[in-house]
Amino acid sequence: MSSENSNPTEPADDADGPHVITRADHKGVLVCGLNARARDAGLYGGMRLSDARSILPGLHDSPEDEALYDMHLAGLIRLMDRYSPWVAPDRELHAHGLQGDGGLWLEITGGSHLFGGETAMIGHILRDVKSRGYGARIAIADTAGAAWAAARHHPGAPAEHILSLPADHEIAAGFPVSALRLSDDIIALLSRLGLKQLGDITPLPRANITTRLGPDVLRRLDQFYGRLPEHLNFKLPDTPWLIKQSFGEPLGDAVNLALAIEDMTGKLCEMLAAENLGLRRICVRSIRVDGHAHTITTTTGTPCQSAPHILRLLGEKMPGVDTGFGIEKIIVHAPWVEHVAFRQARLDHQQDDSSDGLALGQLIDRICHHLGPNDILYRPAHHASHMPERAAIRQSPVGGARPARLPDAPLPKRPVRLLEPPEPVEVIARSANGAPTRLRWRKMIVDIACAEGPERICPEWWGHLDDDHYALSRMTRDYFRIRDQKGRMLWLLRTGHAGQDIWSIHGIFGG
Repeated sequence: MSSENSNPTEPADDADGPHVITRADHKGVLVCGLNARARDAGLYGGMRLSDARSILPGLHDSPEDEALYDMHLAGLIRLMDRYSPWVAPDRELHAHGLQGDGGLWLEITGGSHLFGGETAMIGHILRDVKSRGYGARIAIADTAGAAWAAARHHPGAPAEHILSLPADHEIAAGFPVSALRLSDDIIALLSRLGLKQLGDITPLPRANITTRLGPDVLRRLDQFYGRLPEHLNFKLPDTPWLIKQSFGEPLGDAVNLALAIEDMTGKLCEMLAAENLGLRRICVRSIRVDGHAHTITTTTGTPCQSAPHILRLLGEKMPGVDTGFGIEKIIVHAPWVEHVAFRQARLDHQQDDSSDGLALGQLIDRICHHLGPNDILYRPAHHASHMPERAAIRQSPVGGARPARLPDAPLPKRPVRLLEPPEPVEVIARSANGAPTRLRWRKMIVDIACAEGPERICPEWWGHLDDDHYALSRMTRDYFRIRDQKGRMLWLLRTGHAGQDIWSIHGIFGG
């Protein structure tokens, strides 16, 4: 059993000086994460931000971002899947801990020899975790409680954090009582009684421990030594759309690997079709005998149940898989699935790929697959906003479509092309009323033949409820439709405070 302690909430960049992460609750604003410079200055997790600022007046702080924390934690769990499919986060510590650390348990029984033994496995895990920018402490023990304690209090070098009970009872006896994961009140009570180490508690009569200290101390002590089982809540996939296959004889060439993936993908598509579901993303992980894992991922634009189509997309990435000394395990997982509206296309109640909608979706998948993740196909759709850059959104080219424009909305004329960001222009000449008559744009002189406007667009009021004069702020825009000496229609934009106008071109009209 391996217990790992990592720091997803710790600020990784120390270049800006001491930095802490804060959490607000009924007790006030507390420190729940801090970087090395803040820790070296004497700060610690759980202290009030006001106390921390009294020690370091120039302290930088950021509020806790739970979504970002969960994303980092999920990334670590996926990383640890290489060493064990059974990964359990320390949920109590992640939810309520204020020391800026978090814990993961890995069930590695019978698997350490794949990485060269327990000592070598510790080195591999530390290397992978530190390569992601996290600080880590790790230990291997017979029980979850002992691994948790050894990861934090083992006196040896990191590679020696292996605790085997009862053989290493003397080492365990030197652990502080906080290694039993007790509440602060119980730890304070033990300290007043002079019981500061595990070796001070274990010789005591069990009846006296329960009578004087309550049941938690004895329960944690029994879990530490394995006399009482501890049930961990392992982080497993939310859906069962996962197929694993191990091979007694490793697959040594790409042909056999492709055949195995083809068979497993077909079974997964059959499982999804039976539940009227289709996958949107599929991950194929090939694990070599030396522990290296190669993952192939592909995404579809619509829910897909067609194994040939999925295999065609995966096949274009297969040449990048290095089989090395052989592939001993393959994992095919569909982390993103959606409901498929069944349509009868044949008299035998089976669904094929001959319908126009399915064929179009598969064609777009192949095009997007070749274009890459940064170049995607989309259709424009209307969005309820009068800000020009937010009035349209991108939607999938297949499936239900939203209108590109509302037919009953009397909108002013808009350019067919927006420039994002708006391109600045220099005003060379103005008329008697201050309107520009000559501009310099893209190093060209633009003479304004005629102009229409202005059309004033104010900031969205619901985003500026605290501003009394938001309509007169620098974010208010005045638009002019101008025609230059070449007949081009441009959308001229004026922003800024009164007397400090900033002019730019925001769009180009067609025709």
